[in-house]
Amino acid sequence: MDKLEGKIALVTGGNSGIGLATAKQFVKEGAYVFITGRRQPELAAAVQEIGRDVTGVQGDVSNLGDLDRLFARIKREKGLLFTVQKAFPPRPWGFPRKTSSRSFTSCRGVDFSIRHRSWV
Repeated sequence: MDKLEGKIALVTGGNSGIGLATAKQFVKEGAYVFITGRRQPELAAAVQEIGRDVTGVQGDVSNLGDLDRLFARIKREKGLLFTVQKAFPPRPWGFPRKTSSRSFTSCRGVDFSIRHRSWV
């Protein structure tokens, strides 16, 4: 039996880079994975690349409406969510002195994802 057999995972930003690699590994280890991304073409390509046990949901994790739709879909299709993995690599030099609106939005998306997880 695989380590994650029967588990349901959410990987935000799962359409490229670290998120895509994480989603592939989760599927390889037996999980069913939901991935998110803002751009539909890249999301569809990632779903095709992963190949099985994956659903792509277009949306922005910093948008509460998108998160509501995402978690409602996970609950409707699979029930209980096992883990939330945000593809958000740490910066080796720490937090920047000046925070851009983009980095704030990304951090806010992590926070919103984790808060929403509590009711799935």
